[in-house]
Amino acid sequence: MATINTTDPKPGYVYNSSDDTWYPLLGLATQSLDGLTDVVITTPTSGQILAYNGTQWINQTETGDVTAVTSGTGISLTNATGPIPTVAVDTAVVATTNNAITLTSKTIALGSNTVSGTISEFNTALTDGDFATLAGSETLTNKTINTATLNSPIFVGPEERVNVVASAATGTINIDTLTAGTWYYTSNATGNHTLNLRGSSTTSMNTLLATGDSQTIVWLNTNGATAYYVTAVQVDSVAATVKWQNGTAPTAGNTSSIDAYVFTVIKTAASTYTVFGTQTKFA
Repeated sequence: MATINTTDPKPGYVYNSSDDTWYPLLGLATQSLDGLTDVVITTPTSGQILAYNGTQWINQTETGDVTAVTSGTGISLTNATGPIPTVAVDTAVVATTNNAITLTSKTIALGSNTVSGTISEFNTALTDGDFATLAGSETLTNKTINTATLNSPIFVGPEERVNVVASAATGTINIDTLTAGTWYYTSNATGNHTLNLRGSSTTSMNTLLATGDSQTIVWLNTNGATAYYVTAVQVDSVAATVKWQNGTAPTAGNTSSIDAYVFTVIKTAASTYTVFGTQTKFA
């Protein structure tokens, strides 16, 4: 019988006679890493890992995928070169989803963001005098308000738009109330004429007025030595029957004067109106 190597045996090992070597039996032997045949441990230090280099397993420092991380405003770093950097955020400088911070010179695109809150909170948040809020008292300057309903308004020194035209009245004259409620032709009329009351060339009075609403239109006609007057009134190019003051329609104009006609148009149903009219001489 061949001589057996008695130098290396340990508890839980088995002897291989072909190479005269003792090997640990799986599950029984206690073995260090460098005791494995394909593991080479050289001067190990804390934090190192075991990595395969293509030939054997060796100990090395973990470099990870992070080669360098640079800190910025509000961000500080520990172990910036890996393996796992520690990033600290100063919430007094950097906005997060749950901290309160004042944004200066920043743009919020409302098309891709949602501003949430109650109307009361919104009105409270807008403290700048350039904003008009529901709860605030602001002065609007050079603003146009379209199709608004004003409940019990108080007008102080209101200014009304007048369409002054250096033309002579004759034929059919379109009175576009979206241009002005008062129309003044300053040249002497050259013929009797018809007034067509409408919103504009593209907006009818029927579209402009809701049922139960009204508009008052003033027509100022200038007459010279020969007087002319309004002989017919239309609403949206449809003849209207005017209820004249005192029950009598004018039969003539007044010479060398300005005749003021006032028409109040009340919409009583779709494309249906009651029209009241007056004629007054100013000279």
